[in-house]
Amino acid sequence: MNRFKRIKRKSMYIAIAIASIVFVLAAGLVDDLNTQTRLGNTHNELRLTNANLERTDSDLSATLLSLRTTLHVRFVDQLELNAASTELASAKAELTKLRSGLALGNFGIGSVTECLSGVVQALNSLGQGSNSSATTALAGVSSVCQSLLGNQSGGPVYPFDFPDPFVLVSGGTYYAYGTNSTSGNIQMMESSDLMTWHPLGDALPNLPGWARPDFTWAPAVLQLGNTYLLYYTAALAIGGLQCISVASAPDPAGPFVDTSTKPVVCQPANGGSIDPEPFVDASGKPYLAWKSNGGGGTPATIWSQALTPNGLSVAKGNPSQLLQPNQIWEAGTVEAPSMLLSGGTYYLFYSGNDWDTSSYAIGVATCQGPLGPCIKPLSQPIYSSQPDLQGPGGPSVFVDAQGQLEMAFHAWIPGAVGYPNARLLFIRQLAIQGGIPVVQPPA
Repeated sequence: MNRFKRIKRKSMYIAIAIASIVFVLAAGLVDDLNTQTRLGNTHNELRLTNANLERTDSDLSATLLSLRTTLHVRFVDQLELNAASTELASAKAELTKLRSGLALGNFGIGSVTECLSGVVQALNSLGQGSNSSATTALAGVSSVCQSLLGNQSGGPVYPFDFPDPFVLVSGGTYYAYGTNSTSGNIQMMESSDLMTWHPLGDALPNLPGWARPDFTWAPAVLQLGNTYLLYYTAALAIGGLQCISVASAPDPAGPFVDTSTKPVVCQPANGGSIDPEPFVDASGKPYLAWKSNGGGGTPATIWSQALTPNGLSVAKGNPSQLLQPNQIWEAGTVEAPSMLLSGGTYYLFYSGNDWDTSSYAIGVATCQGPLGPCIKPLSQPIYSSQPDLQGPGGPSVFVDAQGQLEMAFHAWIPGAVGYPNARLLFIRQLAIQGGIPVVQPPA
């Protein structure tokens, strides 16, 4: 899989694109408001408003085309293109109300301006090489930017790109970690209720010498005693092979430190190793599950192996093969494992199909233990594209502070699927029905 080749350039495309788009949209909305005040509810004003909306649509398309073909800067995901399309849809809805004789007034121009200001400030900070200042700027406007997405039940819970999420519960606080973006190597944020999230910065400020900068993703954290271990994917500085490493910290908010001289898992004969996620069995023994990309005649495969007691390396011996793709919907790919022990059964959640499309989906297998064997009880995914989201994947299954099963995952917004659009963070409750995990609809 070539995700790491795409991650490096996508951030600034989206950040500057949305800033420009929201600016154009806000300008059009202010013009409409002034027109309404000046001319009143006349037929001429209505025709002018419609003409302005058509020009706004045209400007939006032209801006997207221009930015996608001319920008070549690396840095960070900020706002998503879906925020602009959502706001545009809102503007059209308001114009429909105007035609019925309702006054303009709920465009949220102030919110758009505030959100845009924070994004611009973050971009300026990034241009000066300050990820911490950029994170602070985004943290200051994340709530108002989230409001532009509607804050609807079951919608994305964070307004910026947050792929490959992992959620840790510690001391009554939820910590989320995601693929590299604005914050630096590993995104990190916290929440008290799984709905409102606050960016914390870079969980992993420095990489080990063997790792290539800007190619870090799919993090997951394990607490062992008073130590927190961050497992993540990185690329070798020489050759670029994808491998897995681990960093440690005394606090879930980091910063995590990786002093390794080589990766924990690499599997060059199998095309490299990615998507690590730790797991603790019923006896308290730690394990690590991951995916090999496939190579040398071997397909993409999900593996598991016991960890040493300190969690800093895998135990001696060979890893156990848990899953390979053998169902039509998987399209030759299984990845992003997440294991759960519930009711005496080990469930292995995973993603299948092409991550860059709406066909990406989440499947499940049942296992006799952390080392397998595992079987797939269904011939289809347990969660796939929905009317309000597309291509869900990268599941992270956990138990919340109230004992409820939850699943965090990323997904595209309909109409904005695939690179360079952003993957937003969603959280859904899970239930076990007839021995099969079922994703619950939004409340």
